[in-house]
Amino acid sequence: MNERDIHFDESGRLILPALFDVKKAERIMDNFMRFNQNMHTTFAEVVSWLILKGTGYDGGTSSNHLCWLFGVDGCDRATLKNWKARRKP
Repeated sequence: MNERDIHFDESGRLILPALFDVKKAERIMDNFMRFNQNMHTTFAEVVSWLILKGTGYDGGTSSNHLCWLFGVDGCDRATLKNWKARRKP
């Protein structure tokens, strides 16, 4: 198991929902970014609204962790250019 598979914070609480499919979430984000190429929000906000909303995991820790798994900085502006330039940890 590597760090990408760990979805718990320091106190042992889940950061993402159980059985969360990161690859599916990445495809959703990829499709969204291709359709909305120049957003005025951050990646963390888009992830929170688009993928995590209503799960109970739509807070900053979960959003930033999912952005980290995607290879983007959650504080960066959500543009297609930034999405294409991401690097995988």
